[in-house]
Amino acid sequence: MIKTSYKGIFYKVLKSDNKRHYYGRYIDKEGKPKKVNLGTSLTIAVKKLDQLKKGNKPNDFNSKIYGDKLSKALSKTLFKTCYLEYLRVEFKKWSISEQKTKKSRFKNWILPKFGHMEIDKINYSDIQEYINQLDYKNTNGEIKCARKTQENIKSSIQSFFTFLKKEGLLKRDNPASHVTIKPYDNHVYMNLSVNQISTFYKNIIDIDTTELEVRKKRLMLILMIHGRRFGEVKNLEWGEINFLENEYLIPAHKSKDKKTHFHEMTDFLRKEFLELQVYRKVDDSYIFINPKTNKPYSDISKFFKSIKIASDIPVSFRCQDFRHVVGTFARKELGMPLEEIRDVLGHGSVKTTEIYSERKTENSKIVNNKLFELFDLFS
Repeated sequence: MIKTSYKGIFYKVLKSDNKRHYYGRYIDKEGKPKKVNLGTSLTIAVKKLDQLKKGNKPNDFNSKIYGDKLSKALSKTLFKTCYLEYLRVEFKKWSISEQKTKKSRFKNWILPKFGHMEIDKINYSDIQEYINQLDYKNTNGEIKCARKTQENIKSSIQSFFTFLKKEGLLKRDNPASHVTIKPYDNHVYMNLSVNQISTFYKNIIDIDTTELEVRKKRLMLILMIHGRRFGEVKNLEWGEINFLENEYLIPAHKSKDKKTHFHEMTDFLRKEFLELQVYRKVDDSYIFINPKTNKPYSDISKFFKSIKIASDIPVSFRCQDFRHVVGTFARKELGMPLEEIRDVLGHGSVKTTEIYSERKTENSKIVNNKLFELFDLFS
């Protein structure tokens, strides 16, 4: 017998069904020690043992009348107790990474708020108000909890109550099913001055590239200056660089809108690729390979942060914001139509049928040449 975290409850795994079977030990009203089989559910085992201690007879466990009483009693079980049972039952369905993530999410976000509450007293308003609190911004304008994390928390709570319905422990609608996450404000607020951006870009271009690893990370940032997404940059391959046509492509399976995008290289970008190609190994497919893992870089945040600090740029400036700089400049300084800016940044079209099309454009080269000229990057 193996002890559980509940006093008087033990379990053992039977070979017949490979499940945990729970047993309880208690002292009856006559002062005699008793042992009883409590079934395969820890949640129900806890309540059964509680009923036994109160003097209810074991024979009543299988009766319909007592079943209703038990169900009613279970509805008053603490959220934490039921959630631990939910994790135990569902655990093997998840991958190892999912198991770690869900455990961490429960411990850090869900348990502190709902762990002490009875499940029949948790309503839609409780969950919605909690999600709203997570969206609260501090004095620095930073959201307490990222939108994606909010969605995951809501999803975990909703899945938990769905589990309770399957177990017959929830006789009402899922209280989390109508909870909504505040839409992400996708409007770009570019508060950096031209001088700030110019200094920032110059510091990137002037980085000492004696070390090959630094040279690669620097070129990744330069590609993002050209309007590329980080995911597109880190997965760029040598086979996608065409020096004869002076262009590079982002294939459909790597682009966010699932379309192939061609971008003509600036003279500076072409020179950088040619110099980096000298260090290419015969079996290298990807351009930006991390020598420590022999895989594309998954993160350059520390490298990026050091440049932001040196340039007196807010640490909150993201790789994604490079694209906003390019887009804002193309619109305000060059007066380019939105359709052409879409091509520069690789945005998708509103027409679904264009998903099969390929676009080739010189707009990327035009915008970046003008951008570099404005910031006086090569003087």
